Amino acid sequence: MLTVYEKWPGLFDPSFARVLSLQTGAIDIEPLTHDTEHHSPEDSRNLVSTSYSSSDRIVETENAHDTHDTDTSLSPNYTEGAGISFMSFLFTDPRWREQNQKLLHNLSKRATILETSVQQNPLPSAEEALAVFDSYLGASHVQNPFLLRRYVQDLYKALFSERQNGHTSGSQVSEHQLFRAFMILAIGAIPLYRNGKHQYHPYGYFLAALNHLEAGFLLRGLESIQDLLLVSRFGIYYHIGTSIWELIQLSTRMCIEQGLHRCRTTKSPDGHLLDEQLRRRVFWQCYMMDRYTSVMLDRPPAIADKDIQVGFPVDADDEELDLAGESGVFADLDSFYRLGTTQLGASHTTETSVFLLCLRLRKITSKIHTKFQQKTKESGQQIMSQMELATASGTIYLDLDELLNELEGWRSSAPVFPNPKCLFERQEWYDLLLMRERLLIIRKAIDLVPKQNNVPPRDLLNICLEYSVGTITTFCALFDQALVTYTRSYFQTLFTAGLSVMFCVSVVEDLDYHTIKDASDAVKKGEKTLKLMVEGLPDAVHYVALYEALRADILRKTRNQRPDAVHSEQHIPSSFANQGGDSRQFQLDGIMNPGVDVHGPAIQHDSWPILTPDGTANEVHSIQIQDTAMENQLLSWDIFGDNIFWSMEAGMLGEYVYGSSVAGQFLNDI
Repeated sequence: MLTVYEKWPGLFDPSFARVLSLQTGAIDIEPLTHDTEHHSPEDSRNLVSTSYSSSDRIVETENAHDTHDTDTSLSPNYTEGAGISFMSFLFTDPRWREQNQKLLHNLSKRATILETSVQQNPLPSAEEALAVFDSYLGASHVQNPFLLRRYVQDLYKALFSERQNGHTSGSQVSEHQLFRAFMILAIGAIPLYRNGKHQYHPYGYFLAALNHLEAGFLLRGLESIQDLLLVSRFGIYYHIGTSIWELIQLSTRMCIEQGLHRCRTTKSPDGHLLDEQLRRRVFWQCYMMDRYTSVMLDRPPAIADKDIQVGFPVDADDEELDLAGESGVFADLDSFYRLGTTQLGASHTTETSVFLLCLRLRKITSKIHTKFQQKTKESGQQIMSQMELATASGTIYLDLDELLNELEGWRSSAPVFPNPKCLFERQEWYDLLLMRERLLIIRKAIDLVPKQNNVPPRDLLNICLEYSVGTITTFCALFDQALVTYTRSYFQTLFTAGLSVMFCVSVVEDLDYHTIKDASDAVKKGEKTLKLMVEGLPDAVHYVALYEALRADILRKTRNQRPDAVHSEQHIPSSFANQGGDSRQFQLDGIMNPGVDVHGPAIQHDSWPILTPDGTANEVHSIQIQDTAMENQLLSWDIFGDNIFWSMEAGMLGEYVYGSSVAGQFLNDI
């Protein structure tokens, strides 16, 4: 983004230039330890060059500890209230650390990103293109309708209709049309290619699209925002050489420049209600992706909710809006909404029903983020009295209850599709979204709630365990049916849900048989699914190794205390996780050393039995460690505190990572 401004400052008006100057200062100040992809300038130039090389590329990164300090404040998700800092205590067992030193050292390095050999794709045949365009309209467009359906259909006709009849197109196809066509092919081909129904790699379409970027890429107004959204959507599934967070920040700023966040002072011309609907769909698509990436990274959003005046798009098909506009009855889109949709229920579905459902969820997510960020700032590091602690705890419980009720109301408002045609129309997917947001809330609450002897309240731990197990089982069921595909955000969801289960099992002593068994089954199922996902995300293999090491250690200790609830542990190889498939064999030997017998000192955690090294009631080998000493020890190899876990966040979520030094490279040389 900054690169574009420096190259073409005339593209931006003075107010946007001031914003960019502040952004420049912020990036100069903020350390660049969050650049996970670490592409060389040559790699980045090759990405957008028309002479892109199709040879194999392995982008290796340096050891983060060799070149960067390990200030915990640099990890955005380490802050209390982000929902994961409480899990740092999973890694306090010195014996486990000693046994897994190599694994931890591997995690301290930045992710190695392997990109296989992919060539630019030509335009496919008309028949193949039709299948991919239909895939786009039948899946991605259902959740993300920032392009008009008729536009996508007309684009196909412009490029392929005459080809289908054996004629060469006589009409001139613009570079912009080709860019969009290749991006639609790239997104639409993802589920087909991953299910073996399309021969060309989606990334090849993306590379081809980059060849058709023009110098006026950012000068097309609403269309430029749509183009950035196409790239961002593709970036959820594949590395694009830049950051989704950065692209969405730019997209949202362009929305603000064009006034899309405000109510229009002038009425839409007669018959143009659909134009206003599209403007809203584009703005709220940026909002939805901004909230998702910002909450994931625990960063401020691109625009505050209080600054948004424009309403949601209406729940109507495009044809309805055409007829309403031609009738002249409705003065604007809001009047159509008030008069035309007051009696509609969940059984009435339109082209925007799923999109609106996701928007309502992101509004709740934004509220969650805002509420808990405020509490983080209010609490700080100050010492509270007993009365203040009780008040703070009560406020958190009150907010928790309110937000959970809002989520229940959201779920009950979900549209019902009698014959769902894609993932986004299935009730199971809505259940997964509900579970994931519930888990986010409860983890944030556990982070911030006052604790006794560093132990969170039992009732919150019980809820966290329930939601974590629910998230794992719901996602794995969808994944087993090939209804969801692998993405880094799904990997992160499953990974942190598994750690949450392990934490709760470790902390709560008197869980009943069925609860422990369900938890044990869930973390094993999660591991099996993570190993399947890592076949498509090979740079995530070290995080699967970490998960496996923790799972084996914690369930072994649980089995020692409750042998009736946990069966004997067995290694879960990738061949088991992918029966009958050509699975990638995991080279975990040498990463983990479970056979090393190291007798380290035990650490006493008041009421945290499984987090301590093994021992009997008659053994008194535990020692008291002062808080400062404990903190220093944690920071020496704490997976959450010394940027090791942030390496996971950045490595797994490189598409979302903020402040990336390569952000903007995508826009170089356009």
